[in-house]
Amino acid sequence: MAPIYTTERFRIPDFFRIMCWVMSVIMLIMAGFTFSQINISPVLLFVGVAFLFLAWSMFAYARLELIMTDTSIVFKRGWNPHDIDWKTITKVDMAEVGKYDDPQTTIYYLDRKLKIAHSMFLRRQYKEILSLLEMKLPPELFTAQYQQLREKLAKR
Repeated sequence: MAPIYTTERFRIPDFFRIMCWVMSVIMLIMAGFTFSQINISPVLLFVGVAFLFLAWSMFAYARLELIMTDTSIVFKRGWNPHDIDWKTITKVDMAEVGKYDDPQTTIYYLDRKLKIAHSMFLRRQYKEILSLLEMKLPPELFTAQYQQLREKLAKR
């Protein structure tokens, strides 16, 4: 009998993803209008390029996806796609970053690292990601700071 594999997929919230797609289209329209007005001022070329970059960034952000399976963690559709085998993970750490002390989990593997920010996922999703990490990995891979912040998150 073949083994049964479980797959969990995590994305940004649907409302935010749709909003990013809509804003991406609006930015493309603004870039088109800006490029049509270049004969008025050549500076508009740079503004149009900025609109194109914003449109692409919003579209790319809406496509980010974290997939956790029984054999690996896959983070795809970003600048640096990651495909992490559970056996190659050497350490898991967590830190509070930014003005609002947003928790950010860092998974160290081989000679790379993957950062998973709480701000990208809903609170329930982020806690589920942490639970899956704790279920799949031995406890000695989690740092003391991770344990401390995990307890703080559990109380929220």
